[in-house]
Amino acid sequence: MSAQAWLADSAGRLSRPAEVKLGNGDWPNHPMSLADGHSGLAMLFARLSDDSPELRKTAHEHLSASARAPRPGAESLFDGLPSLGFAARNIARADGDYGGLLAAIDPHVLRLAENLLTAEETRLREGEPGAKMACYDVTSGLAGLGRYLLACGAGARAVLERVLCYLVRLTEPVWVRGHRVPGWWTSDPSMLADPMAHPDGHFNLGMAHGVSGPLALLALSHGQGVVVDGQEEAMRRIATWLLSRRGTDSYGRYWPALVPLEQELTGAVNWLPPSRVAWCYGAPGVARAVQLTATALGEPAWAEEAASTLRAAFSRPWERLGIRDASLCHGSAGVLHATTLVLGREADVLPMLCDHLLSQRDGHTVVTVPPNRPGFLDGTAGTLLALHDHLNPSSSAARLPWSAALLLA
Repeated sequence: MSAQAWLADSAGRLSRPAEVKLGNGDWPNHPMSLADGHSGLAMLFARLSDDSPELRKTAHEHLSASARAPRPGAESLFDGLPSLGFAARNIARADGDYGGLLAAIDPHVLRLAENLLTAEETRLREGEPGAKMACYDVTSGLAGLGRYLLACGAGARAVLERVLCYLVRLTEPVWVRGHRVPGWWTSDPSMLADPMAHPDGHFNLGMAHGVSGPLALLALSHGQGVVVDGQEEAMRRIATWLLSRRGTDSYGRYWPALVPLEQELTGAVNWLPPSRVAWCYGAPGVARAVQLTATALGEPAWAEEAASTLRAAFSRPWERLGIRDASLCHGSAGVLHATTLVLGREADVLPMLCDHLLSQRDGHTVVTVPPNRPGFLDGTAGTLLALHDHLNPSSSAARLPWSAALLLA
């Protein structure tokens, strides 16, 4: 079966919301979710409807299934009402589409962001170092909600500017263990290793949970003319830190997943191993954040450094890349899409990434029957979106691109 035919067949298996099994014993069922629920599936069919208009009805059916579901206890860009609103904005193709739904959701998202901001602003006023990743990151925190607010336009401008001001303050140095260090230092346990591996905290580089997510939001907002005091300085502070925290080995420059406090103080980044290659951590996501910043601030040398670091990642043996499956989050779909944005559609590595994605079609990630995942972030919907855009380079009619959920656009 050709890649295009397999894409159509796989999408067909997901086209009836009532027949899609969202969860299993190891993975929770959150129907109102971009990550693994109907909100993400709605975005898949919205994108497919650009070429097949009859699928717009299927997108609407998945959105309706998401809207009927109970809200999960914790809400973020990827779960709950923000996920439903983001999907509705992605599906919208004309003024007024889903206007009533968004009028009900947007105030809720504004309150979520304000609640997070109030807690963080209090922490900063009291001089307490140590931002929680779930407060500022893409998947759970203000970088993700900020991307939603950026899509809302003038009605959310005041709260978005508060988010940007918070991220600017997040870049200001803090005192930790008697040392002055970047303000995004966190005492949170690493999500990649033994929770006790870094008892003095660390600096997370990743797009999903690290400082690259806030950098991408600052850059994307700047590109749309939303700029607050100190924003450009903050962008420069993060971007130059990211570029200076690359290690070097026989394959070239690389980004680690995180920098423990000890290595930050000594500058011994070459002792840190390269991150896996993924959207969530590693060169694809970090390079895109730096590239967006370089474009916003007119720093072409930064963009070239980001691109060359991404190219160096692919010079390593495949088994050392750490690509786990075909998902957007930590698999070849996310790497394929992010790499296309950074290196362009003619990049030599794209066929290899597409081949890997297709080689997984009978594996854990992309089969659409139990016990596998059909969702956007870790499952079939996201895989098919990346594959569709690779095979069909025509632009989407969406005003809010699906990859904006990943802070890639």
